[in-house]
Amino acid sequence: MIRLACLLGLVAVATVVRVAVRTDGAGAIVFSFVGFPALAAALAIYGAARLRAGALRWDGGTRLPREEESS
Repeated sequence: MIRLACLLGLVAVATVVRVAVRTDGAGAIVFSFVGFPALAAALAIYGAARLRAGALRWDGGTRLPREEESS
């Protein structure tokens, strides 16, 4: 799933590069109808993949063991 997100991200970047190189209305339309939805889908897919992997859990991070107090 992350590879699909990367592919969609590259599509979005390609449309942005096209807009930067050729500043006409056609490039803006391509970005509006292809690039931005591809970017949104890439972010959603990547977020879902990371959520399924357990990276976004509140208790999922690595924690240092808590030392017991010795008095």
